[in-house]
Formats: sequence, C-alpha cells, structure tokens
Amino acid sequence: MVYMPSLPQPQRLLLAELAGIANRYSIGEGRGLPPEVAIAAVRAITDDPVLLGIQAGVAMADPYGVSQPTVELLQAAGADMTIARQHATEVRERLERIGIASSSAGGVAEGRPGEHGDGRPDGERG
Repeated sequence: MVYMPSLPQPQRLLLAELAGIANRYSIGEGRGLPPEVAIAAVRAITDDPVLLGIQAGVAMADPYGVSQPTVELLQAAGADMTIARQHATEVRERLERIGIASSSAGGVAEGRPGEHGDGRPDGERG
C-alpha cells in the first residue's frame, strides 16, 4: 500500500489497485504475458502519469531489488519518472526511519526477508 495521506481517497484507492495490477503483470502470475497486455491492464486502472509515477517510485524503493520489472512496466505505461525518482527517495527515507535496510550500490538490500542485515537468519546470534 502506498502511504500518501496528501492525496484524496479516490486516488489512494486507485494507487492500491494499480499496485496489485502492476505487480500481477510484472512479477506475479501474469508476468509471462505480452507487454501490450500488461500495459493495457495498467492503463485500464489509470493513465495518469503522476499516479503511475508514484507507484513506480514505490517499486524503485524496493529494498530487496525485486521490483525492477514493475518499474519498467509502469514506465512503459506512461509513468512520470521524475515523480517516480522523487517518490522513491521519500519512500526510502521512510523505510530507513523504521529500520528497513536500504538498497546497496548494486540495487539489492543487505540480506533477505527473514535475515538480519549481516545475512544471519532471524534468531541466530553471531
């Protein structure tokens, strides 16, 4: 879910729906479908470049680096990538404030879900 209290509720609901559709067609069960099918599905939710950019920014901020296909789909659907970069910065800052690892220089976070930043499984002491 995208945390955007400044947006009106109808736009926040569109972003939630957009997140689901974009993920379905980029990293979920629809990822093997032709790009034009995925783009059409995204645009059926919205073709607003700002909303597409906000959602692309969320995907860009993914601390585990698995959402690049989502970014690419939203960009192909018309996302404003300036908005995406700005929003990604905001999302990364929020994630860091709550203690979620940020992306390393290679685009993949330190560790994986269920691991500490040093790669140790949860519950394992070093």
